[in-house]
Amino acid sequence: LLPLLPLLPLLPAPGEGQQAAVLRLGLRDSPRGEVSPAFLSLTLDASLARDPRYVALLSNSKLRALATALSPGFLRFGGTETDFLIFDPNKDSTSEEKILWGLQAQQEACGSRPAFAAVEKVLLAQWPSQEKLLLAEQNRKKHKNTTITKNTLDILYSFANCSGFHLIFGLNALLRKGGLQWDSSNAQALLDYCASQRYNISWELGNEPNSFRKKSGIHIDGFQLGQDFIHLRQLLNNYALYQHTKLYGPDVGQPRKHTQRLLRSFLKSGGKVIDSVTWHHYYVNGRSATRRDFLSPEVLDTFATAIYEVLEIVGQTVPDKKVWLGETSSAYGGGAPKLSNTYVAGFMWLDKLGLSARQGIDVVMRQVFFGAGTYHLVDADFEPLPDYWLSLLYKKLVGTKVLQVGLAGADKRKLRVYLHCTNSHNPKYREGDVTLFALNLYNVTQHLELPDYLSSKHVDQYLLLPHGKENILSRSIELNGRVLRMLDDETLPELTEKPLGPGSLLGLPAFSYGFYVIKNAKAIACI
Repeated sequence: LLPLLPLLPLLPAPGEGQQAAVLRLGLRDSPRGEVSPAFLSLTLDASLARDPRYVALLSNSKLRALATALSPGFLRFGGTETDFLIFDPNKDSTSEEKILWGLQAQQEACGSRPAFAAVEKVLLAQWPSQEKLLLAEQNRKKHKNTTITKNTLDILYSFANCSGFHLIFGLNALLRKGGLQWDSSNAQALLDYCASQRYNISWELGNEPNSFRKKSGIHIDGFQLGQDFIHLRQLLNNYALYQHTKLYGPDVGQPRKHTQRLLRSFLKSGGKVIDSVTWHHYYVNGRSATRRDFLSPEVLDTFATAIYEVLEIVGQTVPDKKVWLGETSSAYGGGAPKLSNTYVAGFMWLDKLGLSARQGIDVVMRQVFFGAGTYHLVDADFEPLPDYWLSLLYKKLVGTKVLQVGLAGADKRKLRVYLHCTNSHNPKYREGDVTLFALNLYNVTQHLELPDYLSSKHVDQYLLLPHGKENILSRSIELNGRVLRMLDDETLPELTEKPLGPGSLLGLPAFSYGFYVIKNAKAIACI
């Protein structure tokens, strides 16, 4: 186990014999690649609708303020439960959904709903037992069908729309006819309703088809799934509103051998009708993961291998398609308790964002924004966790163009560095500025030194450290020594930089991560 030393805000200079690692920055080169403006996107797990009453929690104004701060992006509603949700346009909604939608009809569409507070309180009191039920169902792989109603879709769409996100809705792929062809009648009823409401939505069909047999006893091969996607595309083309809507898939799990085979045959069969190829990734099993896993360079490196395997298949079958991580987090099965919701989870999350962009993944959808388990960005008390603040800083500081970066004088697997153009929408920064982000997996402070030609440049430091005595297992986080928390239910704190003078070393304490904006770096790719 690692010693839990207090992290001193004043970093010691490199000791005798410890050299600073020298950064090599590709500022004269064209960019390595460019990712979508919606690169960091979010998910809501479809299990939230396992009992649709709980979907009404999405009206909470604090939750909406937290989501809005991470916009723009995609909001994917999907997960195992995708293939067990049945839409009934004639069924009565739950009383909670009804009350909420009644209030919605009387007030402005995206306003707050103080009159709903009493209902919300009851839902929140009952949520812990609902969460236990969801995680137990997931572990037993026992899934029952749930009916959702018009109001379920209304509330979901309103949450995405009012928060500045584009909704991607996963349709049930396990509704089958005799010959194992997809039965699209329920999807058609759902599309009819969404089109009648003018809901601008993109679509998926099914979740992790590689494990359909395990979940439902039905085996669907890649060829058949490809044909089902062609069928869905034809169905969408019947609606004026959805003729040009996007379709994403197949949302396969980790690229193990049989999943690779399914992906390959799916892309050969139906790849031409999808707009991006989606797959899922988790590093570890939430029930057995350890703190050591979260700090292991070897564990982090397994992700690069998985990306390579997926990109290879896509390159051989549909080379023009972008590849997305359609669902991803630290640990599957809802996350690793006391780890996935703490500071230490940030190493996996920040490294995943860095590696994905560097390797050419276009969009990364974080499982989950809010919901069951411990891998959520916002917990059941609507409190933002360390990964929320890390995501917010990433959104504010990191642009879409990826640059070359290397370092000399340290093990690059333990001191991991990534470089992008700075986010051009950030009013503090100008074109030509670059954002470096770094993770230190050494158990001692590491110093990064900019190359000589940048020694006259000013740097803004955004150093994230855990707050409180739990150290890296803390559920709160400090930015440059100030604890990050909401000022009130609608107001986020300022993310204040710490200016470093020209020639400063960039110090990263043991087991920490942070961002550095190098001002006036004049990177050619960023101008």
